[in-house]
Amino acid sequence: MLNTVLRPAAYLLLLLLFSMVRCPAQVFVNDEGSRELLFLAKVIQLDEFIHRFNNDSSSEIRRFYESHQRPFVKTRDEMIRSLFNATNQSWDTSQVTQFIRSVTDPVRPRILDFYGAHWFAEANCKFLYHSASLEIHLILRLLVNANHTAEWVIETVKPCPELQPGTGTAAAVIRTDNKRLFIQPTANETYFAELERDFADKRNLPDIFSSRYFGRPYSNEFYQGVLTDQIKFVAVKSICYHYLQVPDWIFTVEHFERETKNAGWLITSIRPVSPEEQLRYERKLLED
Repeated sequence: MLNTVLRPAAYLLLLLLFSMVRCPAQVFVNDEGSRELLFLAKVIQLDEFIHRFNNDSSSEIRRFYESHQRPFVKTRDEMIRSLFNATNQSWDTSQVTQFIRSVTDPVRPRILDFYGAHWFAEANCKFLYHSASLEIHLILRLLVNANHTAEWVIETVKPCPELQPGTGTAAAVIRTDNKRLFIQPTANETYFAELERDFADKRNLPDIFSSRYFGRPYSNEFYQGVLTDQIKFVAVKSICYHYLQVPDWIFTVEHFERETKNAGWLITSIRPVSPEEQLRYERKLLED
């Protein structure tokens, strides 16, 4: 009689133990799947932002679906909406709709071009100036050369009252050899980390500046400071991209590091403008 009572009890105990072993494994699988979805949704590189904005076949998210034999059904409208920073509670929804409608016009759709003109990277950099920490904003643009190579160049430095007037003249150096310094076209994806090396190369320092840089305000103070090691690069703290490639609109893109699907490089502002206002915005960005 005792054996007939213990057997069902032992059986139930075994079932309970088996379920306790299996449950954590199931949770782990689900957690890994969630992490994969978060990683997939996050716009990790600016290249991916452009691919998603254009809804082209090169986007990582589209290629993931295709590699898993799953149809990619999102429209370009949906893809662009997913590129807006969702934590911004002040979006004018009608303006966002108007912007997307303008970009996705079936007759004249607008796309972003990494190698095109009218977009800039504003790098908020940390420097040491006479051993004190100092933030300086550099404006860079992608320069496409006649031989079809590309490089980033520093177009201007934003006003920084802490900088003392430089001595001497900031002028480009013309050399007869073929050796020159340049900022790689992919440098923005590493937050321009190579600037530390480039700023240390005093002989070739002018190469990383636009030819128009040397005639802009505040150019001499910064250039001479770097040249004489009074200003030493530490790191890029953040980057804001200014896009003027869409007619009648200006928008900015910044990075958000967080564990949500709405993360990475996202649109932080949009603004409808006239062609004249767009031109003034670009001039102010480069000259003020």
